[in-house]
Amino acid sequence: MSNATLVITRKGSFNAVLRDAAILVDDQKVGVVGNGKTIEVSIAPGRLSVRARMDWLKSKPIELTAVAGGRYSVELSMCNPFLALFAILGLTPYMALRAV
Repeated sequence: MSNATLVITRKGSFNAVLRDAAILVDDQKVGVVGNGKTIEVSIAPGRLSVRARMDWLKSKPIELTAVAGGRYSVELSMCNPFLALFAILGLTPYMALRAV
């Protein structure tokens, strides 16, 4: 059975510029993506949940159904650096994933 490919692009930002974000598929770490970088990971076909994590901060998950041989792209963005304190306090999202 052939796997699918998940492409994760992290938008460049001044927030957490020196930190890598872990990429989780079904709560298993599959890679890390740096500021302004793109990675590709192989994923098993089927229904899965994708999210990003940095320490205790997590994005909301994206649910997708991967098909063998398929290619899926998501973009990770960080919050505005001036809102980082509010994000750390849980008042606004610190990071967000969106399908592209």
